[in-house]
Amino acid sequence: MPNHVGSELTEDVPFQVMKGTWQPVAVSAELSPGKIISYRLFDIDLVLARFPSGLMAAEDSCPHKGARLSRGHLCENELQCCYHGWRFNVTGECTNIPSLIDPPKDKLRLSHLRNFPVQERYGMVWVQMEPDPSVRLPDVPEFEDPAWTFLVGPPTPFKAGFRREIENYLDMTHFAFAHATTLGKAASPTVPEMAISLHEDGFQMDAPFPALESSHEQPGKLQSAHHRRQRCFLPNFTTIRQTFADGDERVLVHIPSPNTREDCTCFWALAVSPGFDGPPPREQLDFAIKVLDEDRDMCENQVPHEVPINPSRGGWGVLVTPGDTLANTFQKSFRKYLLDRLAIKASGVP
Repeated sequence: MPNHVGSELTEDVPFQVMKGTWQPVAVSAELSPGKIISYRLFDIDLVLARFPSGLMAAEDSCPHKGARLSRGHLCENELQCCYHGWRFNVTGECTNIPSLIDPPKDKLRLSHLRNFPVQERYGMVWVQMEPDPSVRLPDVPEFEDPAWTFLVGPPTPFKAGFRREIENYLDMTHFAFAHATTLGKAASPTVPEMAISLHEDGFQMDAPFPALESSHEQPGKLQSAHHRRQRCFLPNFTTIRQTFADGDERVLVHIPSPNTREDCTCFWALAVSPGFDGPPPREQLDFAIKVLDEDRDMCENQVPHEVPINPSRGGWGVLVTPGDTLANTFQKSFRKYLLDRLAIKASGVP
């Protein structure tokens, strides 16, 4: 790996570093028993399968002729390639080569799939492409509290890079414009006073939702004044806690899972506090889908498709308005995160 420590970061560094993190690749409910799907993560095609004995995540390529294993099927608790019938168990071991009556053990051993650690949490399937026991998912207690109502949204593909989606999600000043028909019906374009604190694993912003003091139409509960706490766990796991005047709360999470350098899939979920006085959870989910679609449209129509890792002065990426403070915080924190991880790798210290 090139030594980037102390030098300018290049666009390939984020993927190099992030392969050691847990990234969502599917919604658990959509990967039903016996189901096989494909997913592109960090420009690598994966096959995901739910066996009776557990989950598999592996490179979507048969070691024989490179056929996509995601086109295969489960047969007797094994994944069978659609091309020549080679079989693999849940750990990726090759168990049978039909064209050989008695397959040599060394041939089977050499045909082991390139598989990856996989886990389920928060109603999603997560994959870690480079094993790193020191990396774990952030804790969101409300998502696992039975008193709260937890819903997983539909994964939303963005024809934009994952950093573009993160900066959009952190932005406090686009509500009145990009979300004029939904979240921004009673929003002010004026930047609220933000309190930003840095943490070892990311940063946090506390601020009021920029609600108009007197709007021309009565806002609904989800559009009304409330306190927002946005917590970014680097590199790409962000929660927003909304606290309303009556004490009701909602917690959302966004994780833009990188498909390629210029495409991502936004995985997200929503938790609603007990006795929430407002739209029922399912209506809140539908409302959030509309808001996210407006965000997607904005992200896909920005140039370039991804936020440059080295924004230049005098060109795109000069963030100067007060509303850009949080985006600046993310850019600086993300660059420091990358450099710190590269330094750890270069030192050889786990």
